[in-house]
Amino acid sequence: MQINIREANQNDFLEVHKFVSTCKPLENYFEHFYKIMLRYFGNTCFIAEHENKIVGYLMGIKSQTHESTYFLWKIGVSPSMQGKGIGRLLLERAENKVRDIGLKRIEVTIDPENTPSKKLFESMGFNNISLKEGVTVKVNGNIAVKDYYRPGRHFMLYEKWLR
Repeated sequence: MQINIREANQNDFLEVHKFVSTCKPLENYFEHFYKIMLRYFGNTCFIAEHENKIVGYLMGIKSQTHESTYFLWKIGVSPSMQGKGIGRLLLERAENKVRDIGLKRIEVTIDPENTPSKKLFESMGFNNISLKEGVTVKVNGNIAVKDYYRPGRHFMLYEKWLR
């Protein structure tokens, strides 16, 4: 199976918005949000395609407040294509780009209920650093930062230092 990983661009925003709605449990946002992300941060966002159709995406940004850090905001793979290594390909491409632009660290938050994402990131060398962030709770057997995004929305905070 041939998978093409490419940098995203602003012209992809409607297709990405539509695609995200198929990637449960990920939250979808208004179309204009994807337009902004892909217009201004497209060089650090990636799309996986198979037979000219989106089968995965990854969005992240260079932090403006944490020097040398890339925040990986979203990654998703089509349910019918999960387990085929597409998430790993997207993450490898992002890591290479992050290194190329001189960043040294990737940070990502993971919903403690999203076991496939947790397994992917841990298999790629990411570590749960939730304990460093403050008050934590145990959710689904995982240590997560309490109320990370809003009251009742606990997330695990992971990082990876690049070599």
